Amino acid sequence: MRHPLSYFRDDYWLRMKKKPRSFGKKTIRTVDLFAGCGGLSLGISEACRRMKFNHSIELALEWDQDALDILEFNLKPKNTICGDIVEHLDGKLGAKKLTKNEQALIKKYPNILNIDILSGGPPCQGYSNLNNHTRGDDDRNELYLRMVRAAEVLKPVSIIIENVQAVTRSKSKVVQRAIKHLKKLSYDVDSQVIEGVKNGVPQMRKRHFLLASKGHKVEFEMMSTIPREQNRTLKWAIEDLKNLNGKRKNKFSVSNKANSVNQERMNWLIENDEYELPNHLRPNCHKNGHTYPAVYGRMYWNKPSPTITSGFMCNGRGRFTHPFAYPARTLSPHEAARVQTFPDWFDFNTEKRTVITKTLGNAVPPILAMNVTFLLFQCLDT
Repeated sequence: MRHPLSYFRDDYWLRMKKKPRSFGKKTIRTVDLFAGCGGLSLGISEACRRMKFNHSIELALEWDQDALDILEFNLKPKNTICGDIVEHLDGKLGAKKLTKNEQALIKKYPNILNIDILSGGPPCQGYSNLNNHTRGDDDRNELYLRMVRAAEVLKPVSIIIENVQAVTRSKSKVVQRAIKHLKKLSYDVDSQVIEGVKNGVPQMRKRHFLLASKGHKVEFEMMSTIPREQNRTLKWAIEDLKNLNGKRKNKFSVSNKANSVNQERMNWLIENDEYELPNHLRPNCHKNGHTYPAVYGRMYWNKPSPTITSGFMCNGRGRFTHPFAYPARTLSPHEAARVQTFPDWFDFNTEKRTVITKTLGNAVPPILAMNVTFLLFQCLDT
């Protein structure tokens, strides 16, 4: 018997110009906290569609209005809150009595109780490898546990918490504390670092996921049953876009204009068919023992992309020089969105380049979220 997801092609979905409709008898109800621009919710929504479920986002909460605007424009949640989660879910873990703010939240949005899936990606900057001063010991790290408080208050059937892989090394042990507390709430819990490249994403991105479900066992080993191509490449994601840079007069379709020095560096790579910039062409701070050899590098056409960060439009912030475009250039936002597995119909709905790069770089790849969501469908009474 064929797996139900084997009837769908991710490459076809990525190139859809119109949002596909769902036709299901059952509706999966979700709440998305720390929602960003909607990568996690989009993955859940597409998992629902492929499994013949409808999807209703009962509430999306995000402190960044620009990111929330993008989510709202594309995914049409029933309710949105732009603000700090601590202002709405401020009770202590284990407190049986709800705070006034928590009572007000439920009173205003009664449909957020007893949802099927609670999802969220708490801020990860505190764990970032680029955050050398406070790595693992940052006040923002405690926001991870607001997801657990949300579970106490909203009583979801299942939970998805996404973060960077370094979250497990938090000095305050937020993951370990979350697991312990969720088990006290009678959830079965499993957590694991998932490699995007092994789960349908054409880039070398690793993310930590915690899954919890009431009444059913959660096992990441079940991901091996999901049909998918291994090691999708940059070519797989953007081959049809290679001649489109600048064809459309909007900032989503055009790569960034480099300064003269960086343009020379990128051109040198293409002209000499090289992938690493030699030391004599690097700035002084990147010569002789620099720790980021991929910076200023050229991308490989037949390999997965490096992790897409908010710096993907600058060759000085990673290996982001297009494999063969000449005059040389970095990726366009459209190309980066494809690598992040956002489909063409998903409209970032802004001409602000900083908003596009930040929201794209911080987003959960929807195809990765879709495959993780499939595990929870094994745990829902569907």
